Order: sequence, then structure tokens, then C-alpha cells
Amino acid sequence: MKFLKPILFLSMVAVTSGVVFAEQNTESEDLIKSEVADFSLDIIVSGLQVPWAFTFLPDGYALVGEREMGQISRLNLATGERIIIDGLTDVLRSKKISAGVFDIRLHPDFSKNYTLYIVHAVGVEDANGLAITQAKLIDNQLQESKILFETTPRISGKWHFGGRLVVTDSHLFLSTGDGYNHSALSQELTAHAGKIIRLNLDGSVPKDNPFVNHNEALAEIWSLGVRNPQAMTKHPKTGQVWQIEHGPQGGDEINLAEAGKNYGWPVITYGEEYGGGPIGDGITHFEGMEQPLYYWTPSIAPSGATFYDGTLFPRWNGNLFVGALAGKQLSRLVIENDRVLHEEALLKEKGWRIRFVEQGPKGNLYIGVDAGHIVKISPASLDSNDSNKSER
Repeated sequence: MKFLKPILFLSMVAVTSGVVFAEQNTESEDLIKSEVADFSLDIIVSGLQVPWAFTFLPDGYALVGEREMGQISRLNLATGERIIIDGLTDVLRSKKISAGVFDIRLHPDFSKNYTLYIVHAVGVEDANGLAITQAKLIDNQLQESKILFETTPRISGKWHFGGRLVVTDSHLFLSTGDGYNHSALSQELTAHAGKIIRLNLDGSVPKDNPFVNHNEALAEIWSLGVRNPQAMTKHPKTGQVWQIEHGPQGGDEINLAEAGKNYGWPVITYGEEYGGGPIGDGITHFEGMEQPLYYWTPSIAPSGATFYDGTLFPRWNGNLFVGALAGKQLSRLVIENDRVLHEEALLKEKGWRIRFVEQGPKGNLYIGVDAGHIVKISPASLDSNDSNKSER
């Protein structure tokens, strides 16, 4: 399998023929104590520029995407060394509107077909949108690239792209933001902005999408009325897609992404205008619009999420982990029957804007932070963590 070729690195600080020798940083942090599982941190790599997208390859490496750079690299998780992936085209890269690469996910049969999906911005600053590109990863190059889906209409949106992707055995779920100053589009079935999109793996529209037979609706829409969902994940047991979105000043929400449901933005919200004052009529309930499963006031600015189902942290099993930008924390949420029973805020002492959280193949958690680090979370040693001895 060509994409599995081993890569040998030398100790250099340079960019040569696509190879990037970033700051290697395998330093370990001291023991961190939490409510049910003590852990340590290892900074795998530093020097990245807003690491937003992250996914694991079957050969033990990972792919990391840097947002505004619009760049994807293949990362050696053991050494922190990486190589730039060539062939990424059609990407709108702009720090002015925070446009670039937002997510990377593998096809369910990646080990056979080498196919992956990349979510990125397209267009120009004054007329932009989101796209899903499908490509094959061969010898650290993207080949046979094609755009499967683009949002419409293109807008002069700022910052609120959404851009998270969940891949199931048969479908793609994409979160789209409202473009910041186009919030009304979240309620319009003629626009993709402020929606959850559902596609088949080949980019076609599933016949059972809720608005397929609605003459004035875009058939790709799965649900509507969302603001800026920068976190979305699949429950490992139920298969249900969970989306977590930024509120304005307060009102970050967790919702189940269900067919045809309207999550209310900007008609209802638990947030308020920046600087104070109601949004719209200042209401939190309206007939035909869903209430969130959970919300944060004040905002934590959620970004990236995953359910834990590994064996390294038995007492975290079934917990939902959500990164936070404004909150500068990793939230651990105890879930039971689709209800949040308890929240623990981890890593607040680090002051990190956490951009993504992913579970690794061996059960470690990995987080990416805006400061440029990717950090591995590992269980504390048995000697220093008596509370976990009986569970490992």
C-alpha cells in the first residue's frame, strides 16, 4: 500500500521538498489530578499554525491540517516530525476571515481505497463557502481530487464556517456556519449556511433526506437553525451524530443532529448580543424549534469533540470530551440516555485554546491548541494513580 511507506527523518530545522522539521517536543508534563482519572501530558509537536483538523492513519501516523495555511501534513506521533502533503487545491486561504482547512476524515474503506475527505473554504473573501474534496492519498500526495459538494449561495461571511465532518459507514455529515453576519440564512431552506448537511459517501443526495421532496429546499439539508458548529462527533454505540455549536455571548449548545429538526438560531437562543442586549425577540422557546440537550452560559466557545470508548481510562468510558477556545479548557461531560449529568473542566490551568480533541487508536486522547501544540493525554502511572489500579 503506497501510502504506508515508512518515512525517515534527519535532525534538521528546514523545509525541503515538502518535508517540515517542526519543533519536536516530547516533553512530559507533571501529573494532573482530576475527579476520576489522573493523567499526564506529552507535547508531541509545536510550531503549528492553528492546528484545526486531525485524523489517524492506519499505519500509526496522523494527518494534521493547519487552518489558514490550508496545509495538511503527515505526522509521526512518536517523533513529532512531519511531511507536507502535496496536491491540495481549490482552497480559500485567508486569515482575514479565518478561511482554510477545517476537517480531514478517512473513507470507511481507506485501507483499501486510500480515499479521504477534506473540508475547506472555497471562493474569495467576499463570496465564500464550504466544500468537501474527495481525494486519494498516495505517496504523500493527494491524487484524483474532486469536489463532492459546495455550499450555496456563496456569501461575504466572516469566521463562522462550521466545517466539521462526520463519516459513517454510508453517509457524510457536514456542519456549516451562518457566516457571522448572515444569521437569517440558518432558517432558510434555500441556503446551506447554518445547517447540518447529509450526503452519501460519493457526494450524492440520500433519497431519505428530509427535504428531498420539498420543491423550495436544498435536498442536502439534514437539519437547520444552527449558528457555528465547530464540533461534531458520532456516538460510538448508538451511531447518533452530536453537534456542538458556538452561541453568541452565551448559549453554546449541544444537540442531536436529527432529520428535519430546527434548532432555532437566530429565533431562539440562550445567548445575547456581544456587549449585551437581546437577540431578536430575546426568546428561548418557540413552537417547532428544539431545545438543546445542554448549553453553556457564559460561552466556552466549543471546538472539537469526541466520545471516549477506549480502555486506557475506564472511568471515562462513554464520556463526551469537548474542547473550548474562550473557556480554555477540555470539558468532560458525563452522559446518560442523551442527558448531560455532570461536567468537569480539565486543563484550565494551562490556558490553552483547545481546537480539537480526538481519541487515538490505543485509547489516548490528543488535543490541538491554537498556540501550535498537539498534546497527547495518557494515564498516570499505576504508582501515582492508586484510584485506577483496580480498573486496568
